[in-house]
Amino acid sequence: MFSLGMERYRPELRDLIIGYTAHLGRPTFLDFVLPLPIPSPRDFARRRVRRRRMKLIGQIIAERRGKASEAAPRDLFDLLSTARDPESGRPFSADELADQVATMISAGHETTGLALFWSLYLLAEAPAVQENITAEVATVDLSPDGAAEALPRLVYTRAVVQEALRLYPPAFTIARQARAPDVAGGIPVPAHAVVFIAPWILQRHRRLWMQPETFDPARFLPDAPPPERFAYMPFGIGPRVCIGAQFALTEATLVLARLIQSFHIERAGDEPVTPIAIVTTQPDHPPLFRLNRRA
Repeated sequence: MFSLGMERYRPELRDLIIGYTAHLGRPTFLDFVLPLPIPSPRDFARRRVRRRRMKLIGQIIAERRGKASEAAPRDLFDLLSTARDPESGRPFSADELADQVATMISAGHETTGLALFWSLYLLAEAPAVQENITAEVATVDLSPDGAAEALPRLVYTRAVVQEALRLYPPAFTIARQARAPDVAGGIPVPAHAVVFIAPWILQRHRRLWMQPETFDPARFLPDAPPPERFAYMPFGIGPRVCIGAQFALTEATLVLARLIQSFHIERAGDEPVTPIAIVTTQPDHPPLFRLNRRA
């Protein structure tokens, strides 16, 4: 993202992200009942965390600007800093650029991590599927120099990630506010009503999927019929679809391929893992895995 070594910033950034998502980022009863102009005690704590986070990101951006040169590789920061507002045509201000960077770091952290966790969890329970990936990646160059050319060959690995996203969508619900009165499925929707869409339910619905509870990556292979348009939406849909969807899918596919290329992965215990819905679809506890290096 920055073409920088992050050793100096990693501990504080990690603590800020994990601490916020595990505690302050989770909605409480007061978040639902208090009017927006009235802050709750947690809102004051959230503002303190935001100030710390933006100060840290400002330091990272300053270091990145200081090391910019024509010889440096183009990265995501280059794209953001040269982007233009589609309406005004102006570049991002310093504060807007920092906001965009903060959003990319936060939004692309937990969701992609969860997609990889559930992919590994499913593969540990399905040795035959794991061996299919092993065969696919056996002769593929997944080094930084070869990953871009390798990606089109990771057809089955990508299907595994897509199937994991179907069974365990990182965002278990999506909220939208109606701009005007409407009718959905015969149900009146008043203007400004908040509508919740649940990918967890849609992507496991027996009327939309054959054997919906079965882990079957073949659903997403190129010769399989595509799912109905609104039956599969791990990244949302429409104008507000996740802007990082293809980036996240590419990242998860490459990381999963590299892990399976290097290790045989299995569970270190047999305690059941229960998904819980707290902003994202998380495991109820951090289960251990056993990684055995492949010859």
